[in-house]
Amino acid sequence: MTEPRLIDGADDNAGDGDGRAADPRGWMLPRTVSVSDLGPMAEPISEHNGQAVAVKPLTNHPGWLAKLYRPDQHPEDAQRLDLLISAPGTLPEADRAVLYAGTCWPAARIHEPGNPAVGCVIPMAPEQYRAELRRGTFGERRFVEIDWLAKSDDSNRGVGLPPLGLAGRLAACRQLTELAAILESLGLVYSDWSFSNAFWSPDRRSVYLIDVDGCQPKKMPDIHQPNWADPLTPPGTDADGYTDRYRLALLVAKCMTGQRDARAFHTVAASPWENQPAASEVLLDMLLATDRERRPSAAQLNQALNGGPYLRTVPRPTRTELPPPPPAVTATAVEKPEPEPPTTPDGKKPEPFSHDGWVVVLVIALILLFVIAANH
Repeated sequence: MTEPRLIDGADDNAGDGDGRAADPRGWMLPRTVSVSDLGPMAEPISEHNGQAVAVKPLTNHPGWLAKLYRPDQHPEDAQRLDLLISAPGTLPEADRAVLYAGTCWPAARIHEPGNPAVGCVIPMAPEQYRAELRRGTFGERRFVEIDWLAKSDDSNRGVGLPPLGLAGRLAACRQLTELAAILESLGLVYSDWSFSNAFWSPDRRSVYLIDVDGCQPKKMPDIHQPNWADPLTPPGTDADGYTDRYRLALLVAKCMTGQRDARAFHTVAASPWENQPAASEVLLDMLLATDRERRPSAAQLNQALNGGPYLRTVPRPTRTELPPPPPAVTATAVEKPEPEPPTTPDGKKPEPFSHDGWVVVLVIALILLFVIAANH
């Protein structure tokens, strides 16, 4: 298998004369820019999210954003950003096009006196990743998170999204794993594979990865996400490429099955995809291998999703048991309760009327009849 080409060995002469690779996104700007170079900025579209204090549209450059970092960033962040910005120049042209089309890859580092890493310039996600989501009688046009792939077709119909079917899920997961394979080939760790960090286009069945400016070479502090913890990455240790493989597989398993809990593991184990016969085995080895270093790569998963074979080492990795499925919800007969008596105006329930009361009323009525008859 091809070794990752770590971006700290990038060739600064790749691409055009100043070391920049051809960028199809429409704005060729220097790799480093000052805040004043960018011109006016609009109101933030996001604030205090992760490492960023704000993400602001650039008024003079539609479709581009300034992502501004917290002032307590690591001193090496400037060098790391420069490496990320130059990384596409080390890729084959086809992979570079995929990376630019499917991610908000940083285009320039923003600096100012005394702070070499104020932030970075990134493209805004294309409009195709927005859709009208309905909530009852209300609708809102917003970015569609990949979270919706991990739900049933009925759930998607309920908010106005088209039904996915296997074809839609497969197309999105192929693109997702292709992007992951490119990051892995660069020796980059993303760590943040989850529902909230990728957008999905229902119409074009494509995905768009965000927050990629946080990638780091080889390893990085583990970004904890509830329900995404890698069981073989001990708490407090760094995330690495093997952590990424687990989280990527978990995301793909959920998106392919439309299930968000342990049922996704059991559906994958049932090998439901006839035209992708190796996909189940690759996913299960990524998720359940007892040796984290024997988890298949993102490229192997992408190959399997495209109908290719699983070329794994011998002997095959040992696996842990499947997680227990969630308890089944069974419908049980429930007796219909007796209706509550109405409350009185003071809020109290009246005492129930007993059979003894009816006997007393009947006796009194008979006595009255005898008295009336005697008087006549």
